Amino acid sequence: MWIKRKVKPGSKTGQKIGFPTVNLNVGTFSYKPGVYKCTIWVKGKEYIGALYFGPKMHHRGNVLEIHILNFSRKIYGEFVRFEVDKKIRSPKQFTDLEQLKKQIEKDFQSIV
Repeated sequence: MWIKRKVKPGSKTGQKIGFPTVNLNVGTFSYKPGVYKCTIWVKGKEYIGALYFGPKMHHRGNVLEIHILNFSRKIYGEFVRFEVDKKIRSPKQFTDLEQLKKQIEKDFQSIV
C-alpha cells in the first residue's frame, strides 16, 4: 500500500551523524513502531530507504522519518510516496548518538 506524505523540517539529528532523513507527518500510520525497509518515490524516481516510526530522543510522541539511500537533496515541502517492505527491528533506547549511529549502520546491512 503506497502512502503519500509531505516532507517537513526536522531536528537534523540524522544529518549530524551522517544519516539525514526526510521527516514526514505521522498522520494515520497503521504500522507498529520500529525500523522498516521501504521503497520511496521522490520526484518520479524510486529509491530504497530505512523508515523509522516511533519515539525519538527529546521529542514528544512518535515520529515518521526515512533515510533515503544514495540521496542528498533537500526536499522540504515536497510530497513523497512510500511503501513499507519489511520490518528490520523494534525501537531501542540509546544513551548517545554514537550508539545510534552504530545501530543504523547495522540496520542498513539488513536493507541492502
